[in-house]
Amino acid sequence: MTNKAIIASLALLLILPQNHTNAQQIQIDRGIRAAGLWCFPLLNDSLSYLYLPNQAFLSRDGEGRPQFSLMRYVDNRAPVSGNATTITEAAGGAILHFLVEYNTHRDTVEAAQRYLRELFGTEEIKVKGPVIFEKGSYSLISSVLTPAGQRTSSMLALGSAPVLEGSKIALSFELTPQKSKILLESFQMSTPDISLSFDFSFTGLTDAYQAELLIDWSEVHQSQAFQAGGSVYFISADVQASFDKLRRDNAIRLVTSGEDTNMDALLNTVYDKLLNLMFSPVKPENVPEDKRGGLMDALSSLTGSKGLMGSRKTTGFGIHAGFQLKDMRSEGTSRLNFNSRSVVSRHHYIVFNIGDIYQRYGNDQNHFRTINIFDPDFSQREVHVSVDGSLEPEFTSFINSVTVTLRKKHEGGEETISELFVDKNTLADAPGPLVMVYGSLKDTDRLKWLDYDYKSIWQFKRGGSYTTDWNTQSASMINLFAPYERRVIEVIGDNEVLLENNIRSVIVELSYRFFGEIRKSRLIIMANEPVSDKFFEITQPVNDYTYEYTVKWIKQDGQQISKNYSDSSGIIFIDNL
Repeated sequence: MTNKAIIASLALLLILPQNHTNAQQIQIDRGIRAAGLWCFPLLNDSLSYLYLPNQAFLSRDGEGRPQFSLMRYVDNRAPVSGNATTITEAAGGAILHFLVEYNTHRDTVEAAQRYLRELFGTEEIKVKGPVIFEKGSYSLISSVLTPAGQRTSSMLALGSAPVLEGSKIALSFELTPQKSKILLESFQMSTPDISLSFDFSFTGLTDAYQAELLIDWSEVHQSQAFQAGGSVYFISADVQASFDKLRRDNAIRLVTSGEDTNMDALLNTVYDKLLNLMFSPVKPENVPEDKRGGLMDALSSLTGSKGLMGSRKTTGFGIHAGFQLKDMRSEGTSRLNFNSRSVVSRHHYIVFNIGDIYQRYGNDQNHFRTINIFDPDFSQREVHVSVDGSLEPEFTSFINSVTVTLRKKHEGGEETISELFVDKNTLADAPGPLVMVYGSLKDTDRLKWLDYDYKSIWQFKRGGSYTTDWNTQSASMINLFAPYERRVIEVIGDNEVLLENNIRSVIVELSYRFFGEIRKSRLIIMANEPVSDKFFEITQPVNDYTYEYTVKWIKQDGQQISKNYSDSSGIIFIDNL
């Protein structure tokens, strides 16, 4: 940047904007701290003052209660560790929500007005209202609310703050169980670990000073404050320290004439001009993590300051902004005069700590509450279906499918019907257990809610089906067992008796019921063959062991003798002629 460009830029900065409203223009260098409240006289009325709001606090509702809540919640879930511990830690967490506003109490304003009237000896002085801020921002500072992996003290939230006194901002956070406990303990201490820092900018007209600033650019370039060039990022405290060092090194010299009683105000104006000349503002989120410097330390240094105005920390773009050093190529010496008024921007800080909220409201369920989030309306019952191990091979050889139907009759009269289809593919491809689910619909009796009805429909290969009756149970498992049983019907006879009776062969025809159909089987036995290895293998429904059979004897001459029987013993005699 050339010397001509620097002078042109500074000339523009020193010009009072034509569209600025003088009616509310304050004399920014004439601020007085009156009874703890910073007050500034108006440009066109030196007896009228505007003040900077000085206090932030929890907002209150129409009944005067703080708009704050900490709800800790417990979620009783079964542990997944699989160990044998009988007392385990429940899941859960907490939700913190609160509203903050900044304002100034009426009695504080009245005390400031009395102070000014006594100071200047006139009752004509009036403190009319607050300074209207141009813009505002806030940062939340907390160690407890810091996300995992971040440093101990963190700006957890950055946002825009309302510029009108009395406006509110709302903050809400979700915490882990551990952090909710730490925060609850922190609330019981004198300074809980939740603070807000507000940064407001406002404008005013400076005084005119008989002062000149000399900038020796060769000394500036050699200064240790700017060794890293344009890659260095700064915060406002760093900028102030850099300018202080430039003054000590005589890289910049402030020459005044006459009597200047407000050197701090003059330095504010000088440093503002240097800031615009040497630095560019950057947002903190755009600054690389390893180059943010002491941003948190700078924020922490404001705690307890009650927003003091007049310190050189109020230069530039405010505490929530960062700065990047410009690529300065100027040479020689620059001279800047401050013999005319200019409109400048200042920053005002208000620091808020959440304070003794627990001591005052710790027993009030409207503000602090621990709940169990179990809600019967959101509960559901899982009923597992288990296939007996001996039944699984039957899906390949004997069973096509099984349909399990669950019916839940709720207290309110509604019904929930759920079905599960099982075949050999289901057993092979199921990613997890076979489950049916029903919910809670006006079921106030929790034990009765566990009861349900179920039935199963069996489809067999080669035809046939079987539907069970409805069964009622409360167990969380439906076990599928085969509704049939394999039986062996032995065929017994004496070959000598058959031969003595001139029997050539015996035909045994067996029939039995199988779930709605009649199945038949036939066996031919020659009289000269051993009978000991002859039998029928049949499948019958469980507890239904009756079968019918016909024995037909064929003699050597072709004559036939036939008899019909009904039995369940499992033995067929063929020598009972």
